Amino acid sequence: MKADQLFVNGEVITVNHDNSVEEAVAVKGNRIIAVGTTEEIMKLATEHTHIMDLEGKSLMPGFIDAHIHLTIYGTNLLGVSCIDPHLESLEDLFLALRRKAMTTPKGQWVRAWGFKESTFKENRYPTKEELDSISTDHPIVIIRTCNHTSIVNSKALEIADITETTPNPEGGIIEKNSDGRLTGRMIENAHMQIFEHAGYSNEEIRKGMKLASEKFIRSGITSIHDAGGYGEGPETLRMMQQAIKAEEVKVRVYAMIGSLTNSHAFVKKMVDAGPVSGLGDDHFKIGPAKLFTDGSSVGPTIATREGYTHAPEDKGIIYYSQEELNRIMGEAHAKGFQLTAHAQGDRAIEMLLNCYESALAKHPREDHRHRIEHAGIAPSDLQERMKKLGVVITPNPVFIYANGDKYLEYYGERTEVMYAARDFIDQGIIAAFGSDAPVTFLDPLLGIHAAVNRESIGGNVVGEKQRISVMEAIRAYTWNGAYASFEEGDKGSIEVGKLADFVILNKSILQEPISRIKDLEVVLTMVDGEVLYDAR
Repeated sequence: MKADQLFVNGEVITVNHDNSVEEAVAVKGNRIIAVGTTEEIMKLATEHTHIMDLEGKSLMPGFIDAHIHLTIYGTNLLGVSCIDPHLESLEDLFLALRRKAMTTPKGQWVRAWGFKESTFKENRYPTKEELDSISTDHPIVIIRTCNHTSIVNSKALEIADITETTPNPEGGIIEKNSDGRLTGRMIENAHMQIFEHAGYSNEEIRKGMKLASEKFIRSGITSIHDAGGYGEGPETLRMMQQAIKAEEVKVRVYAMIGSLTNSHAFVKKMVDAGPVSGLGDDHFKIGPAKLFTDGSSVGPTIATREGYTHAPEDKGIIYYSQEELNRIMGEAHAKGFQLTAHAQGDRAIEMLLNCYESALAKHPREDHRHRIEHAGIAPSDLQERMKKLGVVITPNPVFIYANGDKYLEYYGERTEVMYAARDFIDQGIIAAFGSDAPVTFLDPLLGIHAAVNRESIGGNVVGEKQRISVMEAIRAYTWNGAYASFEEGDKGSIEVGKLADFVILNKSILQEPISRIKDLEVVLTMVDGEVLYDAR
């Protein structure tokens, strides 16, 4: 068989069983037909074959981001970005919001995203009154980087019908000051409920999906496990499928059945509707049923067994009782779904493992691959249970880079088992890396850098014993992601018969000093045998 495309003279990181590194790969149509030496692969060329000389650069499987938010990432691009380097103070942010309000029809939402108080010179949240001074005709919402907290103005509270007498929702806080007056700060489920009113139009969502897909492709991401968004349901799943069919979204999507608001209601709808995890094709598949069990690691609002290091009386927020969790997830498991849940703190992880044990005892299933999203604090006793149950973990090493300085303050010695990549590998637990973007940085190369170095953006080492090798980190961002979606037979490694989804870097990642991995760049991304991004 002759090839349509050859890639030769490179560092082909196969991520096969032996982690072999080859020189060249051949592609015909959308499949890999040969991997080997340059001399061997060149024999498959014809006068019509396109041949690319890699000149020693790395070619590897396309990155699989096992936990990312497609619609949130995309629709955020339509609002004010708080990570814009020009926004150094709250006054800078307020000016950007005023400009946005001037071009937004009265009554429509003005949104900002990616807010992190420590990056602004005032080192605090805006107040409701400050947002009211920007506009009382527009509802305004500023979303914290964690997507678990927001600050809103009076118009937003009015639209959401929230007053000083409104009780806190289960698993959430409508913050009030010492005088009992609303501050505008909405935490966890209160924040999620705001987005029942602040949602985007279908047109905005489709536009956002396209923008997000373009960003992902440029970063070398060829497949994503979409972790849901605000108020998502069957309509958003339909829009994803339509956007993929229209080639507006070109990454492959494994769509979790979950949302940031009322996730249990969405799960019930899908369980009652009939389709189960795995339904779909190479471009779009139904993924696991997903719930939220606790909060944000940097909030901090995660559910811990012991109090936070900086606030010993605080053990975070839990969304469901054990009985509720077992009932909702148990029904989905019985109907054939893969299961997963956002579980950051050790108390939340313990509850989720209890849930899985209960579901599997009632309805045993081989190779279920039930997951835990994040698994932020995972000490040895929980690791042992994970291994016994055969669950898949989706930790976020980039969190160590972005939030590590705060983790040291909030969790102290528990950072030794945060996003415990080394322990997971040593225990034989499959861990598939995800960015959780837009909660933090999208770049998979930064995620690999963080997993290998375990250093924060402030230069602190966070959980040194959890460092892993470059090759192990690459596997966690490729083959392990494919395994987490039952697709390791089709993608995740450079092997004969698999889909031609891969990336080329500007240098050799295996030869680059580990302190500079984050400075590497993706120069080409291929999906389905088609070059979608080429910056060579």
